[in-house]
Amino acid sequence: MDKKVIAAFDFDGTLTTSTSSRILFLKYLIGLPKVVSSLLSSFVYSELGRFKLDRLSWHDYLDNLILKDRDKKELNEQAMQFLEQVLIKKLRKEALECLNFHQQQGHTCVLISGAWDIYLKPLARRYHFKQLICTELEFDPVSHKSTGRMRNKYCLGQQKLEEFKKIYVHREDYELYAYGDSVNDIALLNYADHAFYKCFK
Repeated sequence: MDKKVIAAFDFDGTLTTSTSSRILFLKYLIGLPKVVSSLLSSFVYSELGRFKLDRLSWHDYLDNLILKDRDKKELNEQAMQFLEQVLIKKLRKEALECLNFHQQQGHTCVLISGAWDIYLKPLARRYHFKQLICTELEFDPVSHKSTGRMRNKYCLGQQKLEEFKKIYVHREDYELYAYGDSVNDIALLNYADHAFYKCFK
């Protein structure tokens, strides 16, 4: 019996020309000057708290600073606008052609990224990915406001591979193609039968 074939695509820098859709989304939400000042604040926080065991990482602090208490419905609407007005224009033609090739072959196409579910979910639906593995924003179940935290760990580096393996458990059952562009993709690329690094540059 032929093995199932999976094609796993990183998002930022692989499917897109941008290396951080997360920063682009924050810029879309609050504007560049506020993003810059928030980034500086998060770096200062990170440096001042470097010896504290319970401190947040700089990106957790940044998320909390900008996202906390934002309404879920409003944030979803803004994410859709961001997708239509900004993100679609960042997609690489060659990467979409590669995705289309795998889909035509009947392969299971997976979008796997450290970026946020709030805009990746509608994008994954639009481009017919069978599975989305990404970083998920957390919302309070009562107030429907953002807590400023993530529901899971950032889907980067080794964590990206671990999240993939939670879903695709039996390695002997599938052949894996993986596409990535950064150090955060190395673990998954090393795990693949066919690894493609920066192939859409």
